[in-house]
This record gives sequence, C-alpha cells and structure tokens, in this order.
Amino acid sequence: MLLKNSSIYMLAKIIPGLMAFTALSVYTHLLTPSQYGVYTLIFTAAMFMNTTIFNWLPVGMVRFWPGGTYSEDTFISTMGVLYRFLSLPIICIAVLVAFFIESESINYLLAGLVLLCGFVSHRFGLMLKSAQMQPNSYAIMIISYSVLSLALGSTLAYLGWGSMGLLIGVAAGMLIPSLIQTTKIWLKFNPSLYSPELTQKLVVYGMPLAASFLLDEVANVSDRYMLAWLSGEAEAGKYAVGYDLAGNSILMIMNAVNLAAYPMIVKLLDTKGKEAALEYFKTYAVLLLGLSIPAVVGLSLVGPNIVDLVIGEQYKASVTLLLPWVSTAVFFMGAGAFYMHLPFQLGNNNMGIFKIAGAIAVINLILNYLLIPKMGMQGAAIATLLSFMISVLLGFIFGRRVFPIPFPVKEVGQILLSTLIMGICLYLLRDNRGWLWLLVQFTSGLSLFLITAYLQDIGGIRKLISDRLGKRVK
Repeated sequence: MLLKNSSIYMLAKIIPGLMAFTALSVYTHLLTPSQYGVYTLIFTAAMFMNTTIFNWLPVGMVRFWPGGTYSEDTFISTMGVLYRFLSLPIICIAVLVAFFIESESINYLLAGLVLLCGFVSHRFGLMLKSAQMQPNSYAIMIISYSVLSLALGSTLAYLGWGSMGLLIGVAAGMLIPSLIQTTKIWLKFNPSLYSPELTQKLVVYGMPLAASFLLDEVANVSDRYMLAWLSGEAEAGKYAVGYDLAGNSILMIMNAVNLAAYPMIVKLLDTKGKEAALEYFKTYAVLLLGLSIPAVVGLSLVGPNIVDLVIGEQYKASVTLLLPWVSTAVFFMGAGAFYMHLPFQLGNNNMGIFKIAGAIAVINLILNYLLIPKMGMQGAAIATLLSFMISVLLGFIFGRRVFPIPFPVKEVGQILLSTLIMGICLYLLRDNRGWLWLLVQFTSGLSLFLITAYLQDIGGIRKLISDRLGKRVK
C-alpha cells in the first residue's frame, strides 16, 4: 500500500516537477534576475504568512481526521470558523498599510494577498485529500495547479506584465483547482457545529507547530531576503532559481513519500498501537532515504547539464555553482521535516520542534550575516546547509527521547553503497552536454542504482518485484 500510494503521490509530484522545470526555463528567459528577485521575494512572503499563520490547521487536520472521532460536518465547520478568525486581522492590517504606500506598491500588496489566498486554499485542499487518503484527487489537484500556473504565469510575463504577471498567474493556478476540489465539502460548513473540543486539540497540537513553522520559514527564506538586502534583488533572483531547481526535485520526492505514509502511521498508532506504527515507519524510512539520497548525488552531478539546457543565460553560472550546495541543503531540510522531527508530532510534543526551529533560525541568521558579505550566494547556500544539518542532528538527539523511531542502519549503508556506484558512473559522464547525454546520464545512473539495490535486496525489493511479477502472471 505504501509503495502504491507513494507512486501516485510521486506522479502527482513528478508532473508538477516537470512543469516547474519548464517554468524555470521559461521564467529565466522572460524575466531579468531583478524581476525574478521581486517575484521570489513576494512569493516567499506570501508563503511565509501561510506557513506561519494558517498551515497549522491543515497539519492538525491530517493528524486528527484519520481517527474518525469527529464527523466531517463538525470538522469542516470548526476549520471554517478558525480560518475566518485568522483572516480578519490580516485584512485589517493590509487595509491600513495600503494608506501609507505608493500606488505601485499597492498593486504588489494586492497580488500578494491574492497569492496568500491561493496558498491557503491550495494547502487546505491538498491536506484534506491526504487526510482522506485520496491520492488520486490529490494528484489531480496539484497537477492542475502546476499546468495552470505555468500557462497563465508565462503568458502574462510574455505579454510584458513581468513579475506581477507571474504572481497573478501562480495565484490563479492555485485558486481554481482548489475551489473546484473543496467547494463540495465547504457546503457542509455550519458555524453552529463549531466544536470547542476539536479546536482545543488543534490548538494544543498546532500552536507549537505554528511557532516552529514561523522559525523554520525564517531559516528557509532569510537567505533570499538577506541577499536582497546585502547584494541586491538580482542576486536574490539568481539564488532563488538554484534553490527552486533543487526544491522542485529532491523535496518533491521526499514530500510524496511522506504524504503517502504519514496518515497511515498516525492511523496505525491510534488504532493498532506503537509497535505496528513503528514497523510501518521503518519501511517509510527506507523508502524516503532510498529515493532522496541518490537524487541529491544525481542532481549535483547531472545538474550542470540540466542548467545548460533549460536555464536562461544570465542565471547559468550562479545556478551551476550553487546546485551541489542547495541540493544537499534541501535534502537535510527534508530529512528534518519528514523524518527526524516526526517523533515530536507522533508523541504530541511539538514544543520540541519549536525549540529546535528557534535555535536553527538564530544560527541561520548569524551564518547568513557572516557569510553573505564574504561569499555572496555561495555563502547563503553554505549557511542554509549548515543550519539544516544542525536541525537534523538536534532532531535525532532530542526526538528519540519523546518517541523513539527506527533508523535502518543496514539499509542506509546499502543505499549509500548503491549511490556511490551510481555516483562514480555519473562523475565520469558529468562533462557531457545535450539532451541525448542527459538521457544517457539519467538511464545509466538509475539503472546502476536499481541493479545494486536489487542485488543487496534493500528493503526487501526482491520479494516485492517477484510478488508483482507473480500477480501479473496470474
């Protein structure tokens, strides 16, 4: 079941990932680094607000929905009341700010608010489908978003709307599919069904997460803002392209596996107990690391060819330089969020995540302040990498005290060996350029990894393949 659902979620991430690669190619040819810098600063600001103010609600929904304690009507009504309560202060502040800024800035403020609405509705829709264990609906929603965002954003940018065109296109791309997918369940909204008991659970579970999300986002986006402050918007734009390239591949893979596994881990924990949940968790860990570790090495070695093929000329040198650093940083970010910090959520002790996030935010700000003036974009990437490595280490040390989770030492060693063999092959092919060579690099690297994984029987892959083949024969 985990592999099947992961495959569906992976498809739901691969197609948007391909759209994201296409978008990076299109955007870096249509926009100057300065324009892309403006876009990424507003985009990350809207994402920051969604993550820190609203995101704890859908995360709490994923935690409590699978248990079936509350009816759908009660759950959605409670969520609606809480969303309304959180939205009112933002609207009031935005209206006040509009009186004190220039007319051009008001346009960007409005675009940012619409983009925030898109983030909120999109995130709720995705997490709802994940909580309901409906990977097909999840896939339709996220694929629709990626296609619409690319089509609308690139069209508006081509027509001369610049960064504003991207913002409007991405916002519309999120809003349209999410409204279509969630309108039916929002029709069940009834304020009289609001549940104080469910609210208390969501608040107790979610407030520490909200605070930790805030601090995580400080660590995640401070590099771009500090680059813009210390080196200019163009440098932030170039850096963002490299970061997005890594995030749209490595984090996509890790997120897909987590989306498939986490609701089931929670359900097993609530219904069958800790032992059953941990057994499933071990399988999850092997799959998570078995896909993400080779992805980091592969992107670092094949990345220069990808950059040469799809990224605009003004961005190529900086993105090629950054890619190994940001790829590794994104991996450690995912390893923390999707692995080492899960014990705090499973143990209902999210204050642990908050404390780690606070320490990492401070460390990241200090490292960025020290390294960016000396090393520019590379300094920002190194600061981010070191910060997330420390985050994983702290999660490993303190998480095991809350809810010990398995770390498959044998399987990780096998994954590293398979990745090493794959990496040697890709290293020998790294200087070749062109689409044909990219196909050769991809197929040869993937084939070597899969063969060595099969020979080592990582995660029982031999039995899995034989069972699948046996079913087909029948």
